[in-house]
Amino acid sequence: MDWTFAFAAAVTLVCAVVRGYSGFGMGLMITPLLSLVLPPLEAVVIVLIFGVTVALRQLPGLWAHVDWRGLKLLMPVAILTTPIGTWALGLASPAALRLGLSLAVLLVAVLFLLGFRLTGTPGRPTIVATGALAGVMNGIAALSGPPLVFLYLTRTDSLSVGRATLIAFFFVTDAAAIAFASAGGLIERGPVVTAALLVPFLLAGVFVGERAFRGTSPERFRRVVLWLLILTGIAGAVRALWPMP
Repeated sequence: MDWTFAFAAAVTLVCAVVRGYSGFGMGLMITPLLSLVLPPLEAVVIVLIFGVTVALRQLPGLWAHVDWRGLKLLMPVAILTTPIGTWALGLASPAALRLGLSLAVLLVAVLFLLGFRLTGTPGRPTIVATGALAGVMNGIAALSGPPLVFLYLTRTDSLSVGRATLIAFFFVTDAAAIAFASAGGLIERGPVVTAALLVPFLLAGVFVGERAFRGTSPERFRRVVLWLLILTGIAGAVRALWPMP
């Protein structure tokens, strides 16, 4: 086992624990980290495959908690705007993509740590705008999470509802992103094989995260996740600004 795969396996395991617990955060954490040892495009493809795999694992037990009203507005808009992101992905330079990913991670984490919260029930325009932004970000870098996190997990609603809704949304948008990227010739055999080899580590991490969700304070675990996101963003930004030879 070479060091690159060992690093990818360790990253997958840790980030999958976060996804198993909270329903989000894996893409934010794992994409910049995998980009340290893999080309950014390959890292994005692997994360998209992971997203579909994890959702298939989690959704059957969460079906009753999903906010279907919100998803009926979010999903069509996100799917329609995903090709804009995949088109931009083919034009982006590796350094710019890494830096953009890292800054997104830092922004989301810092806002959460500062106590940012949304109040009230979002209206149709807010939901549609959130879906459009999520779709573009998903196509660019498998990062549809931040808009949805702010819509669902910074409010006072049930954490279980937000978690289940995010997982359902990620399943549809990740599958759509894979389809569009494949149609655009952006998916090759290499990252697909790598993703398949990493799936056992992915599922193991998800299992641990799900167990943690049942027995740990959500606020405490979320704070740990946010600090991990900050460290991830800093590492990714350093890698983008000062590339390794």
